[in-house]
Amino acid sequence: MARARNSKKKTGGRRANYAPAPTEVGTRRYLPIGWANWLGFIMFGLISIALFAETIAAIAQQRGADPVAAAVMTGVFGTMTYLFATTRVKD
Repeated sequence: MARARNSKKKTGGRRANYAPAPTEVGTRRYLPIGWANWLGFIMFGLISIALFAETIAAIAQQRGADPVAAAVMTGVFGTMTYLFATTRVKD
């Protein structure tokens, strides 16, 4: 007696079914995926760079409490840049 063959084709085995997506491994997990994430990443990134330069300028000119405020805002905008880069949209 011959056995009935499965009509289902094998597609790489069980391990391949549980492999992470290519955008979730290596350095690609730190880059944005969609256009909205890229836009926010670029905009907040440019603002973060400008605020970092303002922090350095405020320290060099000894402007009282301005370096503290500029450093806090640099951290906030840097965090937003990171979040726009790493947050994945759930479909």
